[in-house]
Amino acid sequence: MVVTDAQSEGATPAQTMSRVLQELRDEGVVIFDGRGRYRLAESSAAEPDAQSAIRTQREELRLARVGQGRFRNGLEARWGAKCPLTQIADRQLLRASHIVAWGACTDEAERLNPENGLLLSALWDAAFDEGLVSFGDDGVALARRGISPLAVDALKASGGDRIDGLSAGNRERLAMHRHWCTSGIWPTA
Repeated sequence: MVVTDAQSEGATPAQTMSRVLQELRDEGVVIFDGRGRYRLAESSAAEPDAQSAIRTQREELRLARVGQGRFRNGLEARWGAKCPLTQIADRQLLRASHIVAWGACTDEAERLNPENGLLLSALWDAAFDEGLVSFGDDGVALARRGISPLAVDALKASGGDRIDGLSAGNRERLAMHRHWCTSGIWPTA
C-alpha cells in the first residue's frame, strides 16, 4: 500500500517508508516524537482518514507557504542575510530554520514569527532540524549525544560554533528545542 500510495519505490520497503514518513512530517501530517515514534499532528487528528489528513495539510501548507517568504525575509533582515555561525551569505545555501518545528507550533502566527527562527547554512540547518544540535542561551552549539565526532567536526569546520545576538524570544524557543532534542517530545507549554 505504501509503495502504491507513494507512487514510487525505494530500494527497500524500509527506504520507501522512511521517505514517505519524512514527506508526511514535512507536510505537518505527522510529528516525530523521537526514538522511532510518530504521532498524528493535532491539526490532522479530526480528519476521518490519512488521505483526508494529507489533503487538508497540503492545502494548509500551500496557503502557508505564501507567508513563508515573509518569514525568510524577516530572518534575513534579523541576521543580516547571513548565517550567524558560518557567515555564509549565499542565499541558495541558507535556510529559514524554525526553532520550534512547524508542526509543533500552536498557531500560524508562531510559524511565521521571526523570533521562532534562525537563518542557518544548509549543514547547520540539517543538524538543527533533526535535533542533532541545539544552542544554549549563550548561543553556544550543543551536540546531542549520538551525533558522530566526524559530523561535529564538519559542523565546526564550516564556521563558528556560537550564535551571537540571540533575542529573549529566541532563547525561550531554544529551551523548547533543547527539551525536544533530549526527550524527543515537544513541550506543550
